Amino acid sequence: MLLGWYCQTNDIFALCGPDCSARKTINTASPSEDVNMSKKVIEVSQLVKEYDGRPAILDGVSLSIGAGEFVTVYGKSGSGKTTLLNILGGLDKPTSGDVVIDGESIIGFTEDELSRMRLAKVGFVFQDFNLLMDMTVRDNVALPLKFSGNHNLGKVDELLTKFDIAPISGDTVSRISGGEAQRVAIARALINEPKIILADEPTGNLDEDNSRIVVETLQVVARDFGTTIVLATHDKELADYASSIIYLADGKAIFKTPILS
Repeated sequence: MLLGWYCQTNDIFALCGPDCSARKTINTASPSEDVNMSKKVIEVSQLVKEYDGRPAILDGVSLSIGAGEFVTVYGKSGSGKTTLLNILGGLDKPTSGDVVIDGESIIGFTEDELSRMRLAKVGFVFQDFNLLMDMTVRDNVALPLKFSGNHNLGKVDELLTKFDIAPISGDTVSRISGGEAQRVAIARALINEPKIILADEPTGNLDEDNSRIVVETLQVVARDFGTTIVLATHDKELADYASSIIYLADGKAIFKTPILS
């Protein structure tokens, strides 16, 4: 039995109680268009984030990421990886600077505007999955469709097959492995066809083999769906799976470099 409602707490899908202000449905659509690799879907300019007078966790970070790129944000714990992803997803606000998502600055957005932006353009994948354990795999993947007003259940079956989780689609999440759960989370993040998926340490709770499978799955998402992937990790080996790396240290984005095969 589920205790609470499936809601959009900062549009990242969680359980909340009956008085949760986020328990609402937002009607919006995610437009589908051809991928233009030269188009920048993320542009960050002179981003600063400070907390309580401490040294800036992000200090003048500027970067741009194109459509369909797979980029890792690499750095040690506390380097600002999660903070950067949260700002890109509109879950946190910078102290100063600008963030442009798909050609539109989100800095001045209201919470409702941020909600619509997230639902239409950004999918999230987290270390702890954020799935509803007592619901089936298929229902977890399909659930964001209810919030977007999209009734394309055929897309659910397509993603279940694509990520090799169709055989467990009728199982509750509580009965599947961690690696399977993360692939379910990726399918759920992709169901509304977002421009961007932000993955924050998605392999942190997985063993080496399942970590590799999850990162390879994200490579498939970027290649086959044209979705921009931004993955935060402190694991250098996993960082090397991406086409580019952004190194974060001392509040700075040190450089972004292509990985040569």
